[in-house]
Parts: sequence; structure tokens; C-alpha cells
Amino acid sequence: MGRLSIVMAIAIASGCNDPVKPGSGGRSEQVVSDNSAAATATATATVTASHTAAAPKGPVCDKTVSGRAFPKSAPAFVDGAGAVSDRAMPAFDGHRPRWVSFFASWCGPCKEEIPRVQSFASRLGADVEFVSIDDDLRQLTAFFGQQPEGGIKSSYWLKDGAPRTAWLASLKMKSDPPLPEHAIFDAKGHIRCFVSGAIEDGDFGEIAASLK
Repeated sequence: MGRLSIVMAIAIASGCNDPVKPGSGGRSEQVVSDNSAAATATATATVTASHTAAAPKGPVCDKTVSGRAFPKSAPAFVDGAGAVSDRAMPAFDGHRPRWVSFFASWCGPCKEEIPRVQSFASRLGADVEFVSIDDDLRQLTAFFGQQPEGGIKSSYWLKDGAPRTAWLASLKMKSDPPLPEHAIFDAKGHIRCFVSGAIEDGDFGEIAASLK
């Protein structure tokens, strides 16, 4: 095998297991399921570095929200000890917007953006609900135990299967979506902004404008 062929083979092989998907329009990368520690660390480092750059030039919100709707069924709720219950999300009260953030314990960019999502939601006067799509409940429970002060200590959980598929279908999301993704609703339950990819420091203005 010639030198050029060897170089090409190495380049192709090095990209096969990359868990980070390039974003579109300047958005941060999204991550597909990969539970390895190395993959998660790589994804986290990549997205963390992106936050030090200028705000993305592309739009934050996907404007094609027609047909996306808040699901009628309720996901399970998991507390910090791993106990599963059927505690439903509160009904929209007509006063506070709602930010639904989809994450998984293996998703590096999701972990990195948690404080930012919480801060943005607070500034918007919105309730924020984190929804996990982890397949392994033990992994999700371990994640709660590793969270710092102010981190996620419990969340809603879409267990793999028909309930998850139906829930995500209501929002026109893939059954195995790249993460993170965000659905932001006004106080009456109408979706105003859908974000594919990690939230950036410079995104607040557009998200806030979508709720006006």
C-alpha cells in the first residue's frame, strides 16, 4: 500500500466513531448515542470550546414549528434515588413559558449546557423541564448523583419503546434524536422555538424574541 493510501485509510478510520455531528448554520454539535467515556469527553471538550467563540451566525430557533405540539401523554418521573413515578408535568397556567430540554447522561454537550439552560429559563421567567432519553435507568440515576450544586437531581424520563416514540413524534423529533434538543413553549402551550444543538451564550436574545 502506497503512502497516500495509508494516510487516506487512517483519516477515514479516525472519523468512523466520532460521536460529534457537525451543526448546521453555526450551531453547536449534537451527539448521537455513544456511552464510552472517551467519546463523551471528546464531545464535551468540543462543545465547550465552541462557547468561547463568537455567537453563531445561523438562526437559533427552527422557525418551522408548524405541527410540533406539546405531547398529551406524560413521561415517567425519576427522582435522585432512581424511583420511577407517574408524576405529570404541571399544566400550562397562562403565565409562565416552559422550556423542555432533552438530554441523556452520556451526552457531553448536554452536561455542559445545563447551567446555561437553567440561567436562560430563569431570565425568561420560564419553567424548565429536563427530559431524559437514557435507555439505562441505572446510568441516569448515577448521573443525578454526580451532579454539582444546582445541577439536575431528578428529571422526566422517556423509556425506550412506544411511549418515547409517541412523545417525540408529537414534537416531530426522531425516535432516536441527536442531542441536545430544546422545545420552548409560551404560557398557553404553543411552541415558539425549537433548537437543535447546544445552547450558546449568544442565543438568549433570539429565544426571548420568539416568546414575544
